[in-house]
Amino acid sequence: MSLKTKDLHPLLSYFEDCHEGDLLSFTQWLDKAIFMFHYLPADAFSELERQNVCHVLMELKKTVIAIHLGQQAKCFPVNRT
Repeated sequence: MSLKTKDLHPLLSYFEDCHEGDLLSFTQWLDKAIFMFHYLPADAFSELERQNVCHVLMELKKTVIAIHLGQQAKCFPVNRT
């Protein structure tokens, strides 16, 4: 499967509509979601399922932060002379 930019439009619209384009706001919500997993009943998910879900959320967070840092680098280029 090969994703194209247009395939990501719903995700980009979500960032814009719900977080006003503030990617750091989105990462804070991901942190809260990961934190809440610790308070679910122990039998709600297996330990492996918890690890897998947290891993997916952390990878999504890492990717969003990388995008944010890339945007910041474009806005505030560093002159290395």
